[in-house]
Amino acid sequence: MGLCYSKKSFINQNYPNTNIKYYHGWVLDRKKNGFGIEYTLEGKKIYEGQWIDNQKFGNGTLFDENEEMIFTGSFLHNKKNGLGILYQNKNTLYRGEWKNDTKHGEGKLYYNKLNTVYYSGIFNENKKHGSGKIYYSNGNIKINGTWENDILINGIEFWENGSQRYQGQFKNEKYYGESSIYYDNGILYYEGHLLNGYKHGFGKLYDVDSSLIYEGEWNENLKSGYGLLYNNNVLIYKGTFLNDVKQGNGTLILHNSVYIGSCKNDMYDGKGKLYINNSLYYSGLFKLGQQNGSGKLYKNNKIIFDGLFYNNSKDGTGTLYYNDSEDILYHGQFSNDLRNGFGTLYFPNHNILYKGQWTNNMSNGFGEEYDKNGVLLYKGYWMYNEKKNI
Repeated sequence: MGLCYSKKSFINQNYPNTNIKYYHGWVLDRKKNGFGIEYTLEGKKIYEGQWIDNQKFGNGTLFDENEEMIFTGSFLHNKKNGLGILYQNKNTLYRGEWKNDTKHGEGKLYYNKLNTVYYSGIFNENKKHGSGKIYYSNGNIKINGTWENDILINGIEFWENGSQRYQGQFKNEKYYGESSIYYDNGILYYEGHLLNGYKHGFGKLYDVDSSLIYEGEWNENLKSGYGLLYNNNVLIYKGTFLNDVKQGNGTLILHNSVYIGSCKNDMYDGKGKLYINNSLYYSGLFKLGQQNGSGKLYKNNKIIFDGLFYNNSKDGTGTLYYNDSEDILYHGQFSNDLRNGFGTLYFPNHNILYKGQWTNNMSNGFGEEYDKNGVLLYKGYWMYNEKKNI
């Protein structure tokens, strides 16, 4: 005697606390078997498809309260298993493999309302897990990478125009580790270490023409630590940085000058030496990029002034020397780069020529004049290089 199937509708008493009212379809031994439709209390479809022993089993379709399709595909023991399509607001949300009601295996996620693929790859219990690709809405690949438990761990990122943007590791969805970043024209922008998406550790920065801009240490996208700075592939600075500015000891190389010494906030600051046309020009203290404090001026690598400076000018006590000689020309007070105040002018034979007050490099006030043999010629007042009482 064979199995007896019948097609009928009946009230379902076996679903307490649910909105399921009745079923219309094939039954066997008073159980849903074969094709059938399940309805709500309001008479709206919930499920349409295959059944085995009262369980969704095989191909079927699920509906929402408005009888809009939310899933169509394969079922096993009332759960989505196998191939299936998930919908939202009549738009495809996911198409691919399922296991125990979760996205599992190969599948595709879609942009809402665009029916354009957002992600294509491997899933594990609803999470991206394994190799996959994320796409821009224009269809170009954004990321080709590997995921673990829905977290991107490594891969290649692309600009929307299709050129490569990044290659390396990811951590917490941010660039991480030894990696490379590219301009949108495909030219290398940065290669080195990254942390939390920032340049951090040793790395190299390039311009859009591939010329090297900087190689050295970084801290959260800022040059910090020892590094080399370039202009058109020509080295212009080597030394320490802090928060993207020159800070600490370094060497700055400009068109016709070289500075070796301490910097602060991108300016000469502290003890340093300045060379012009490969010859030592100044050695001493700097402040805010200018000669300030004690220092020495040189010409042809010989000292021509030793004293105090203020904003690149001789200011305070100092000693002037004859050119190409160690003989003192003048010792005394300066202001605004000129002899001002009390000072003594000397002959090359070290004898005093004039001793007294000065104003803007001129004898002015009380002073004494001598000949080269040390004989006093005049003692009295002067007015701008003129003896006042003669």
